[in-house]
Amino acid sequence: MGVATSKKPAGDFVVQGYVQGLGDDTFAMIDPCVFVDDNGQAYFYYGGGGRCAGAPLKENMLELAEPLTFMEGLVDFHEAAWVHKKDGVYYLSYADNHSENGKGNNRLNYATSTNPLGPWTYGGVYLDPTGCDTSHGSIVEYKGQWYAFYHNCVLSGQGNLRSICFDKLYYNPDGSIQKIKQTGLLQKK
Repeated sequence: MGVATSKKPAGDFVVQGYVQGLGDDTFAMIDPCVFVDDNGQAYFYYGGGGRCAGAPLKENMLELAEPLTFMEGLVDFHEAAWVHKKDGVYYLSYADNHSENGKGNNRLNYATSTNPLGPWTYGGVYLDPTGCDTSHGSIVEYKGQWYAFYHNCVLSGQGNLRSICFDKLYYNPDGSIQKIKQTGLLQKK
């Protein structure tokens, strides 16, 4: 996995190198995610082929501080790991292997933990298929409101040509995530 940095979010990136310490067991491991905890500790996650792994990063963000840990407790993990934290609970969201009509059309699931490296407790599906061949997403807080970002293919009509969508995300009092109502699905004219 390569690392590039910039002082701007949309350009002028400079290659810094590769994440060191991933080991030799990296077949099908894709879709990296970096989560920075409240104490400033950064964690690296990625996965594929039914496996998800993570580890703390050294301060230089280019080396693992510890060997990779394979995440336990995830149900039907496929790819696209994303980690966020709310009210002291860690949430790992990911795409599953769900299939509709023999096509990919996977869903976004989540699991929770009191530790950034698990073990995880499966929470369920928070985003149904969007019409794309696969679903990837992220969850962020902005000005006190949580949002889920994802993609669909309504504009292109092709499962692998994706458009970015987002919707407000809501949590139940017990911390579980409510299923998203996809208002980001644009209407074709």
